[in-house]
Amino acid sequence: MTRCWKRLSAVTCADVIRAWFPFRNLPGGLRQGLVLAVALLASACAVRPPVSGTVPESAWLQHRATVEALTDWQVHGRVAVRSDDDGWSADFDWQQRGESYRIRLRGPFGQGGIELHGDSHGVWLNRQDKAPVYARNVEHLLKAETGWQLPVLGLSDWLRGLPVDTQPAALDWDQQGRLQTLQQDGWDIAYGRYRDVGERQLPDKLQLLRDQLRVKVVVDEWQIP
Repeated sequence: MTRCWKRLSAVTCADVIRAWFPFRNLPGGLRQGLVLAVALLASACAVRPPVSGTVPESAWLQHRATVEALTDWQVHGRVAVRSDDDGWSADFDWQQRGESYRIRLRGPFGQGGIELHGDSHGVWLNRQDKAPVYARNVEHLLKAETGWQLPVLGLSDWLRGLPVDTQPAALDWDQQGRLQTLQQDGWDIAYGRYRDVGERQLPDKLQLLRDQLRVKVVVDEWQIP
């Protein structure tokens, strides 16, 4: 089950003092222990400013339900991957039909680029003038055949502005219930922009960071059948 870590309001120093007041007449030993505890709490609240009001979780849950209903979609965009040693960029087309997907990357791997098509059971990688290659894991296949890493398994959800629902996640949303930041599977994901796509708002710019790997995705067009 996904864990949702939300921002909490800080305890104020006045709250600490009020909590201490009923115990001011306790015997010496107990009173000294409480004095020390109160002093520690007071020092903590002095350096941690209160957080202003948070956005209700209902806004996120409503937005999430709307986007989760979108199982068939197509995206045209651009992706850039950078590490400390190297990098590449490409145009991409991503077509999703339930669990089945077809991803075309054009540019970084030579003339014609590559195509991945598969589902939860396995994936084929096709390149011009080369025999198709099959594997069970799309990310392992992509790295083995091209040398590059791309979190394909997570991106089918992250592109829509959703966490993968089978993995723990830390997330934060804006006033409209749209994801602003997401930490999942070792990736830090920041959403830069959204656009109206029919009755939904879907991301058109996101950045992913994991260790020394940086991935930038810009969506040029969403297509909903």
